Amino acid sequence: MRKSGIVIALVAFLTLALASAALADPVMDRIMKKGELVVGTSADYPPFNFKAADGTIMGLDIDLAKILAKAIKVKLKIEVIPFPKLLDALNSGKVDLAIAGMTMSPVRNAKVFFAGPYFITGQGALMKGEMMQKIRDLTDFNKPEYTVAVSKGTTGEITSKQLLPKAKVVAYKDMDAALKAVLDGKAQVMVADFPYCVLASFRYKADNLAALQKPFTFEPLGVAVPANAPLLQNLVDNYLGTLEGGGGMIELKKRWFKQSGWIKKLPR
Repeated sequence: MRKSGIVIALVAFLTLALASAALADPVMDRIMKKGELVVGTSADYPPFNFKAADGTIMGLDIDLAKILAKAIKVKLKIEVIPFPKLLDALNSGKVDLAIAGMTMSPVRNAKVFFAGPYFITGQGALMKGEMMQKIRDLTDFNKPEYTVAVSKGTTGEITSKQLLPKAKVVAYKDMDAALKAVLDGKAQVMVADFPYCVLASFRYKADNLAALQKPFTFEPLGVAVPANAPLLQNLVDNYLGTLEGGGGMIELKKRWFKQSGWIKKLPR
C-alpha cells in the first residue's frame, strides 16, 4: 500500500473511531444493562407531578416517564428529589432523567441538555379573593409591605425577584409550603406556574383563593438529560416528537387538564 493509501485508510479509521466515540453513551449503557430507567421528579407540582394521598407518585410527567420506559422495555424507578437539587442529581448520575415541569431556561440549559418542549406554560399568581379586588396586575405587589411566596429554585422565584424588587420575596422549600403561606396569611401572593395556580384556586375555593386569569411569562417545559448522553438525548427528543405527532400528548393533556377525577386523589 502506498503512503497516500495508508493516510487515507488512517483518516477513514479515525473518522469511524471518532464517530463511535461521539455516540458513546454511558448513561444509556447503564439504563440498558440495569434494565431500569431512573427518573427524578419533585412530586409537588400537580398536575405535572405529585404524591397522591395513598403515597403514589402521579401526574403528566410520570405518565411521560412510564410510556418511555415501556417503549425501551425497561422498568421505571421514580426518585423524589427537592426541585432545587434535581439537576445536581442528574449530573451526578443519581437519576437518568429529570421530568418535573422544568422550564428550559438558559441557566439550566448551560448545565444539562433539554429535550422538548413538551408543554408551554407561564408564571401565574395566586392570592386570596379580597386581595384580587385590590390589584390590577402582579406589579401592584411591588411594595415593601407585600410578601411574595415562591418555591425555592423555581422560575417563579427568579421572576418575582426581577419584577418585584421592592417586595419581600420568600423562597419556601416546595410548592406546598409556599401555598400554605398564602392560606395562612403569611404571604399575600404566590407566584408559580399558571396551571398550578389555577388548580390551587379550584381546590381551595372554600378558602377564597383566586388566580390571575392568564400567565404573564412564556415558559417551555422540557425533559432534562445529562450532557454526556447523546443517545439518550436523541431518544427522548424523538420520543417526545413522536408522542406529539401521534396524538399521544393530546390524550395526556386531556387526562390531566380536562378531566378532574384525579383531583380527588390529592392530599388535603
